[in-house]
Amino acid sequence: MARRMDQRRAPSTAKILQQAAADEQGGRFADAERRYRRLVEAEPQHAQGHYKLGILVSQTGRDHLAVPHFAAALKADPGEPRYWLALATALLGAGRLPDARSILQRFAEKRFSDAATKATLTALVANLFTEAHQHFQGGKLTEAEALIDVIVLLDAGHAEAIHLAGNIASMTNRLDLAFDLLSIAVSLDDSSAGFHANLGNVLSHQKRYDESAVCYERALERDPLSFVAHSNLGVVLQKQGLLQQAVGHLGEALRLAPDYAKAHNNLGVVLKDLGRLDEAVACYDTALSLDPTTPLVHSNRIFARMYATDSSALAQLADAKSFGARFADPLLRQRPFANDRDPDRRLRIGFVSGDFCEHAVNYFFEPALRHFERAQIETFAYSNTVREDAVTERLKSVFAQWRCLCGLDDDAAADLIEADAIDILVDLSGHTAQNRLLVFARKPAPIQVAWIGFPGTTGMAAMDYRFTDPHAEPLGLGDDFSVEALWRLSRVSACYQAPAKHLPLSDHPPAETNGYVTFGCFNRFTKMSDATLAAWGRILHRVSDARLLLEIANVEDPEVHADVAARLERVGIPLDRTLLEPRAPANRYVLYNRIDIALDPFPYNGGTTSLDTLYMGVPFIALAGTHYVARMGHSMLTNVGLPELSAATVEDYIDRASDLANDWERLNTLRHGLRERMIASPLMDHAGLADDIGAAFRAMWRRWVETTETGRP
Repeated sequence: MARRMDQRRAPSTAKILQQAAADEQGGRFADAERRYRRLVEAEPQHAQGHYKLGILVSQTGRDHLAVPHFAAALKADPGEPRYWLALATALLGAGRLPDARSILQRFAEKRFSDAATKATLTALVANLFTEAHQHFQGGKLTEAEALIDVIVLLDAGHAEAIHLAGNIASMTNRLDLAFDLLSIAVSLDDSSAGFHANLGNVLSHQKRYDESAVCYERALERDPLSFVAHSNLGVVLQKQGLLQQAVGHLGEALRLAPDYAKAHNNLGVVLKDLGRLDEAVACYDTALSLDPTTPLVHSNRIFARMYATDSSALAQLADAKSFGARFADPLLRQRPFANDRDPDRRLRIGFVSGDFCEHAVNYFFEPALRHFERAQIETFAYSNTVREDAVTERLKSVFAQWRCLCGLDDDAAADLIEADAIDILVDLSGHTAQNRLLVFARKPAPIQVAWIGFPGTTGMAAMDYRFTDPHAEPLGLGDDFSVEALWRLSRVSACYQAPAKHLPLSDHPPAETNGYVTFGCFNRFTKMSDATLAAWGRILHRVSDARLLLEIANVEDPEVHADVAARLERVGIPLDRTLLEPRAPANRYVLYNRIDIALDPFPYNGGTTSLDTLYMGVPFIALAGTHYVARMGHSMLTNVGLPELSAATVEDYIDRASDLANDWERLNTLRHGLRERMIASPLMDHAGLADDIGAAFRAMWRRWVETTETGRP
């Protein structure tokens, strides 16, 4: 009797499936759904019925309702690969990615190999990649990465997905992971120019410039018309100091794509390094005309203009204010701060920098950081450093708190700083690489201060103060050239940290051995303006047997040497009395033992180089200009007790250099006592500077508490 009942039921089931299929074909989906539901209600273990119902429900946008039916089908028949993939697809559509991944993990272990399954799987992977790429383009990197994880689970050799994952890792500053992923992508598809180029990008971020250049060259072998690869190779060559080659590739990028704003900007950077400032500024102007939304280009233009002799302090102020008006000031957040207004409590001070690594900024910053009074100041680092190194690790041990801003947009970074309840936020980058000025523009802290890292105004209304000193910017001189209020520290605004290794001094001036005086300058060639070089030419004519020693990057390159020589000759410097040495690590500090007197460039004075000069026992002659960047040398000489070596005019500069060159007895005295004089000066009083800055922070805070409580502006 039971068998007769089963026989009667079988036709009924087949008939229901047939009728439901006909309803679907006729577009009567509600009727089809009702039939399938009756079937699975009557036979809860009917795998095909659940599967068909799940498909119909899923096709009408109800993946969450399809999931239990696909699960029931799979439970009834786990040997059918369609059910696994249908359930995983529905889970993905319902937003249940972890559950979908779990199902697909188990599916992969089954190793189904029939053609139909492979076709379905291929379609699923293609859809997943399309969705992942859409997330990537929309900035939803976490969502994209999660989908890529599923794709690679199903197809471990999916080169495009692995490449996309590598790009996401790069964008979120996981450079080692990015390198590994992109290397795998290249190994899977060596023919892709884009894969090689993006691996080159990561290697460039890791400062592995030789390897990066090879990747870009391989990209160009596969796609010679890639203007982006030409431009990026130009950037890497500039980092390597191969400036003429960089110009060639950037020129080719612009030949292929004349409106590519990034290439115009990159060419501007190279031309600046070559000392061709007018051409560099013209490149930045072109880049801004093509893409006026890029603050980096405007920052580069501001920095380049600082080197130009014809760029006055007022012109530089106008450049900076233009940046502020265009990019920064509209972002200012107007809201009250919830910071505890106790004027005497421990302050939370944040420092933002893209250079918490092996960089000149830390020669000045780290000693002060180590001397801050911990009972009064809790220090927070907000690092935008892409490639960390041993210096980064050392700094992490000194800061009370460490935050990484890499991968965070400006709003998110500002929110993080505000959540930390920072009282005073200090910028250590200004308009230099890896800056986060637009985080400051949002005003995430009640008080914001510009300090070392950039020798001028930011041009931003959100920046309250800028640290300076009374010699570089005496009262009444620099105030009109700064958007920020100048906060003059008592003696210096930065201190020099001597090299860790012992650097022996020559026991006598080289002139005593040579029989003539050797002048020298080891600053970047960019700082050697035409006006500076012309003054040096006149000094050499005044001191008829003197020599001039210059350290210039890549001067061993015949093209660079020819360009430098032509420029020197054009301004009147005799080449037969000029010695050109390449800028190289082996030369650092060693060349000081070959010069008697250093000549400070103008209008952009030496910074770290001038302090190195004094520490190595070599006096220098400076020209005191009208604003900070042109008075750094004057400030150093005043603080070391040699203000008489600072000139007020170009004629005075030439006279003082000539007079000192003729006073060999004084040169000998300075050689023997200058290092000790410097060590005892404010230039190396790290504890004193830290106390001075700590007192400034406290005074700023009390002023803010008083003015906000009383409602005064």
